Amino acid sequence: MAYLALYRRFRPSGFDGLIGQEHVVQTLINQIKTDRIGHAYLFCGARGTGKTSAAKIFARAINCLSPVNGSPCGKCEVCKALADNSNLDILEMDAASNNKVENVREIREKIQYPPVSGRYKVYIIDEVHMLTTEAFNALLKTLEEPPKHAVFILATTEVHKLPSTILSRCMRFDFRLIPTAKIAELIGKIYKEVGKEYEDEAITAIARAGAGSVRDALSIADICVSYKESKLTYSDVLEILGATDTNKITSLVGDIFRGDTGGSLETVEKLCESGKSVGVLCKDIISRLREIIVCKTCKNGREILELPEDAYGEIVKAAELADENRILRTIEIFSEAEGNMRYAASPKILLECAVVKSSRPETDYNLDALLGRISALEKALKDGAVVSGEKPKPIFMGEIKSAEVKPATVVTKTETKAEDNAPYYFDEGEPVPPPEEPSGMETGGYKSINEQKPPVIERKTATADTKPEEVKPREQAAEQSPSGNTAGMNAGKLWGTVIRKLRAEKQIVLWIACQEMTATLNGRTLVVRASDEAGYNAVTKQANLEILSKIVKSVGDFEVEIRKSNGEAENKSKFDEDVEKVKNVFGSTVVKVED
Repeated sequence: MAYLALYRRFRPSGFDGLIGQEHVVQTLINQIKTDRIGHAYLFCGARGTGKTSAAKIFARAINCLSPVNGSPCGKCEVCKALADNSNLDILEMDAASNNKVENVREIREKIQYPPVSGRYKVYIIDEVHMLTTEAFNALLKTLEEPPKHAVFILATTEVHKLPSTILSRCMRFDFRLIPTAKIAELIGKIYKEVGKEYEDEAITAIARAGAGSVRDALSIADICVSYKESKLTYSDVLEILGATDTNKITSLVGDIFRGDTGGSLETVEKLCESGKSVGVLCKDIISRLREIIVCKTCKNGREILELPEDAYGEIVKAAELADENRILRTIEIFSEAEGNMRYAASPKILLECAVVKSSRPETDYNLDALLGRISALEKALKDGAVVSGEKPKPIFMGEIKSAEVKPATVVTKTETKAEDNAPYYFDEGEPVPPPEEPSGMETGGYKSINEQKPPVIERKTATADTKPEEVKPREQAAEQSPSGNTAGMNAGKLWGTVIRKLRAEKQIVLWIACQEMTATLNGRTLVVRASDEAGYNAVTKQANLEILSKIVKSVGDFEVEIRKSNGEAENKSKFDEDVEKVKNVFGSTVVKVED
């Protein structure tokens, strides 16, 4: 007898062998037990999830004389008759090759004849979405009102292509993807039956490669049986799948996190020269980054990933080199490169660009990249890194060396430069972005944080000899207005100065977040309104809020309050508040207006 593939040899003959579809199996068994058989069924779902197998089992079960737990017994006369391929009570039709209206008309002509052996005549139409529009229209009436002895079972992987008129006439069952653990358990049972020795990690890798499809996983398992006579190992499965060596991928990711651009490009070149596909290599990198983020964030990462102990240990070491923001940004970079490869003339260049971009975060102005750099700097300062006036080098997680911390320089008084007091112009209270600050390149190096001395703002304080000036009603109203001048500075000018100082002190994340915000003065409080959720969350972080408050106090000794902008409702509330304040100032005074 010719060799049968594993997925054909071990196709389930009863509902008990159908794994991962308990919601479908339970419903069909109850219909068989209560004799409430419908006239049309629709089985839809991904490939290899058991649609055709369930249809064949159900077709035999509804004709079986003594079903066992809803499954066909396989021993009665009807079951034996239906096992013969020449039997005409169960007809299978492939709609991919029989999709014309003539094929459907042939079904309509033959459906009137009663079954020969059993109670029902079952028509299984596989890949039904391939039927033409005319064929669907010809099937409508027969599908809605077939003879009492006829049952239709339609199977498809693309249910969205079916007309709504067909969907409304069928009982729909959605087949789900099979969990990896259940597929691995099934492969283990099959290997024991065929006498194949294996490692647990090996069959887990096969099940994971099936991506929820039992047929795909069994096809790979069939290849692995013939790969070699000895015990099947995890490395053997990777070799069969054509996947890149996990140690090399982990080493590549580690070089990226350490900022070793040259070493990363050399590794990519060696992998490409060994015959690895660029697309597969990019997918392997993304898969390893996903495993790293799982290891970084999940306490039971070892159980989730189900990897060998040595491979998981390498992932743990790689996860220590970067924080979550850096890892997420790296995944985004390689995912974008993978999506663009299908349209690129040279996919290798895209992969190399992704490697360079992810290994040099100082060239990336994405928010996640900036947060990752800030986390690295915070860890460096915590470990005692030195802040000097020399040209800074990129600091990466995993390469931070502790050193003696230099004492901070205390600035007691500085002269106010003319450029610090230069006027700024604003449109309706919103600050115009300030001009670029000199980077210090013209002097041959970067300026350190201690060298950027903030201007000193002098304020007049009241003394005992100072007499308060008389305040007219209109002047008093202007002084109490939230947007009026306080201590000689309006809200727009104050906010513009704050934004300048944020940039001067290299607070890049705060500087970016504050660009889209507006500010008003309410007495001695600077009210900052964020227009979006991301900016609000960035500014209200404890560390960022302390930095912003410190800078505002250095400009004018104001308190800071962060609010979310509510659009027109907020403007209307502010207008009503101003009107009430004016009313309180004038009181009952009658103002007469004349031309």
